[in-house]
Amino acid sequence: MSLIKPQIIVLTLSCLLISHSVNASKLEIGDVNKLNQDDKIRATKLYNEYEKHQDNYSKQISILNEMMEIGRPVAQKMFQKFDRELRAKWPLYQKFYVDCAKKAGFKKTTSTTRQEILLLEQKVQGLRKLGEKLTKNQIKQIGDPALNRLKNLKVMKVDEVFAINPSLQKRRDYISHLIKQRKICMDRLVLLESDVVDFGMKELLNYEKLTSTSVLGPPREYMQILEMNDKNIKNINPSEAAAVRNLNEYRILIGLRPCIIDPKLCLASREHSKDMERKGFFAHDSPIRGKKSPWDRAKLAGTIANAENIYKGSQNGESANRAWWYSPGHHVNMFNPNAKRVGMGLSGKHWTQMFGP
Repeated sequence: MSLIKPQIIVLTLSCLLISHSVNASKLEIGDVNKLNQDDKIRATKLYNEYEKHQDNYSKQISILNEMMEIGRPVAQKMFQKFDRELRAKWPLYQKFYVDCAKKAGFKKTTSTTRQEILLLEQKVQGLRKLGEKLTKNQIKQIGDPALNRLKNLKVMKVDEVFAINPSLQKRRDYISHLIKQRKICMDRLVLLESDVVDFGMKELLNYEKLTSTSVLGPPREYMQILEMNDKNIKNINPSEAAAVRNLNEYRILIGLRPCIIDPKLCLASREHSKDMERKGFFAHDSPIRGKKSPWDRAKLAGTIANAENIYKGSQNGESANRAWWYSPGHHVNMFNPNAKRVGMGLSGKHWTQMFGP
């Protein structure tokens, strides 16, 4: 794919531009010279009118739609304006949201509650330390009550975060407004999500939800991993991506670092699930030459692994994770604090889960 740097459009709109690479097939450089003088005047008038309505988002949207009718050069210039502004404001919103989440958490909990959370996390994490002595009954009798209590204590509604500071909603409204305007320009330019850095309401809502899963505010490192995972899932089966998210929800809930999605481990996992389904076996050792062990399969995919879980019975990744939660050996693998990477692969009703250092 060849990338180009869009030329600056010769209009009198009073905004600064940044270079932004897009798919060359979607944006023709020649477009920037096609505006006649009347269109330039109309675009400038509309932009000046747009600037007068800073506090009226619906009016700005209406004016922006009129501007899109003028042509691609205007859409390109406005896209760059919104894209630049979104890139600048989004990190600030993230920081402010996390600060509000932490304040909401401390408001919701007492020092006694926070101490209880730490003890419950240690209790669940302590199960895997039993190693081969761990039993399903211990997971049910100790793990289940602790996990349910942690959900009650740690999981917080997004509304509780927004209630902490009224200005948070105002900032969110502005971010949402930028996202909508950016999308209008993308539609006019016929840009696909693969042509630009994708960012929309889905990403905004996911961030707020994930940040709100801990009343104490998840460590920034955890959020960075989850954000990285969101970028890495584009070439992964949505069911597999959802299964990894579910696994990481478990890990964060009990106080463990989430795992980074490794596309190569996903490939190795998916291929093993596919082999089990097609060849009619269910085992860690494969009868296929060159794929005997999990470590062989990881190597074929160009990576390394140190643990593997397999499951048969449902296409739902949450069902697989839930089954592994109750299975002592699989439980130990899932909640290894040293696990840094993970891949999950689905074929039919077969799941494979691989971990790596």
